[in-house]
Amino acid sequence: MRIVVVDTMGGLGDLLLALPVIEAVTRTYPEAETTVVTTAPWHVLLERDPRLHAVVPVPGRDEAAVLGAVVPVLEELRPDLAITTNRQHGLPELLQRTARRAVTNLWRRPPADEAVDLRMLRLLVEDGVVDPAFGALPPRLVLDDAEREEGRRLFTKLVPSRPALLFPDSGMRVKQWPLAAWAETVDRLRAEGWSPVVVSQAEDQRQALAGAGAVVAPPLPLRALAGLAAAAAERDGRAIGGDTGPVRLATAAGLPAVGLFGATVAGRYGYRGRATVNLQGYPECPVRTPTAITEQECWWTARCPLTPDHEPRCMAAITPEQVLAAVR
Repeated sequence: MRIVVVDTMGGLGDLLLALPVIEAVTRTYPEAETTVVTTAPWHVLLERDPRLHAVVPVPGRDEAAVLGAVVPVLEELRPDLAITTNRQHGLPELLQRTARRAVTNLWRRPPADEAVDLRMLRLLVEDGVVDPAFGALPPRLVLDDAEREEGRRLFTKLVPSRPALLFPDSGMRVKQWPLAAWAETVDRLRAEGWSPVVVSQAEDQRQALAGAGAVVAPPLPLRALAGLAAAAAERDGRAIGGDTGPVRLATAAGLPAVGLFGATVAGRYGYRGRATVNLQGYPECPVRTPTAITEQECWWTARCPLTPDHEPRCMAAITPEQVLAAVR
């Protein structure tokens, strides 16, 4: 049996949300040849998964590039089962033409309070595609022993005690928690015996939190970052951050997280896993549209219509006290 799973939504978080689908498929059909087509550079997260027959990277989000990568895979394999997590780029029609069976809409009739990845699994179970025993799998990234050991070695250099990995950065400003709140959280974590480690590509964030007493993690490739998170989990650590791919990566590596959610709904996009807590800032926001987040007037601009300075009220509503309580 040949199976193809196509996830070309484009973001790191999108692939990580698809991990339970991929695992449920491989566990339901352990003898099948399962190929995953997904966006580069995130495809590296799947390259060492022994359950997969092949991982095919797609360059970028351009429709022609996506179809150009997917078409030859489907034409060569002519899969018995094809599943896609997204509805764009003409993928549903392509899968329906080339596969014996195609599941092309894992977003149908979404409720406002069901986790996206759990819903995908539930729909696949209802469609009779995956075994109900695998209908509630958490996101899980496969790491090898060498990657885990490298994460441990890095921690021996970084911090002496229980680590808290801080992810203040985000590709969208509407998802960022105020830097002053981060700095206060660093100070209070240190007072309670934690070792804050900031993971960010933004120089101003690294400098500000280093000034507050956090250790700055060196730039790391994705799989090395996952190894660091796995090592932090072994030390009873935590991850703290907004609705971002790196925090989702940390939870997929087994690290409990405190998620900070504002414009996105924690009930749909919150992190899953052991000891994980999701905080929803300003839950009564009249602007938020839970099942159509990109249509919110603040989404692309981060200009909040509810505050005089237009800074996102939802993120500012989350306090360091709430975060510390969740960490504990």
